[in-house]
Amino acid sequence: MNVEDLLRETLAELADEERPPHPERFLRTLPPPRAHRRGVALAAAAAVVVLAAGGTVAVRTLSEPDRPAPPAAGQPQPRPDRFTVQEGIRLADLLGRLARVTGRPRESFERAARDGRALGLPAYAEGRLEGFAHPGTYEYTDATTPEQLLAAMVARFRTESARLGLDARPAPLDLVVIASIVQAESPTEADMPKVARVIRNRLDRGMYLQIDSPLLYGLGEYGTRATLKDVKQRTPYNTYRHRGLPPGPILSPGTAALKAALHPAQGPWLYFVAVDPKTGALKYATSEAEYADLVERAER
Repeated sequence: MNVEDLLRETLAELADEERPPHPERFLRTLPPPRAHRRGVALAAAAAVVVLAAGGTVAVRTLSEPDRPAPPAAGQPQPRPDRFTVQEGIRLADLLGRLARVTGRPRESFERAARDGRALGLPAYAEGRLEGFAHPGTYEYTDATTPEQLLAAMVARFRTESARLGLDARPAPLDLVVIASIVQAESPTEADMPKVARVIRNRLDRGMYLQIDSPLLYGLGEYGTRATLKDVKQRTPYNTYRHRGLPPGPILSPGTAALKAALHPAQGPWLYFVAVDPKTGALKYATSEAEYADLVERAER
């Protein structure tokens, strides 16, 4: 049977279905409902027409499950995810964690971090994000760009710095640098004002800071205790070779560290020593003799 005959027979069957049934039909066992046959016939007719036209089509039958409908307008969106910036994290580590958490390439965060103007960095940051990605918890969605996420951290820093009065002080970048060192060197918040005072006292006397955390940052290493080999390395962050502060922050200081940099404790201390390797507890000294005694006790 050719295509035309098949089409003609199918259409004739459909036309015959529209005639009223003979009364005797209801006196015997009913045959299978013709409504189903009509559906099959319609599908067959449609297939014939399409095939005759030489095309193809995908047809979903009644037995196939319905596909989920797209979200209706106004329907609640999925809750955003959250990411926490820890106090004391370095920018390089922050960008790597953001990449892993969001599933975006690390390079996209590195590019965003280089555009200080787009991030809203204060002018005294000199275009560098290190130290200005303020700690805290931030929300993001799949639509959040790396620029938007980093800019939110900068915006929180600016809010905190304005609240603390940091921007109105002379040399605000120096204060952020001091806060970053305080954050790195202090085992507790209670130590932060004292560590800040040691830094201030040494700067005021024109002494080398001789603090390990900036040196290790410049070498790409971690910890708060440098080796003799480290001390001999050439880097602008080597506070054993260069007087004054290092050229920039070494990590993201928290609010407590910023407060300590703004308001150091009152005291004559010039040294601090970690006397307990387990807890990192600090002791403070005002002279070289006291300092040497603390070092000896720590080594024992």
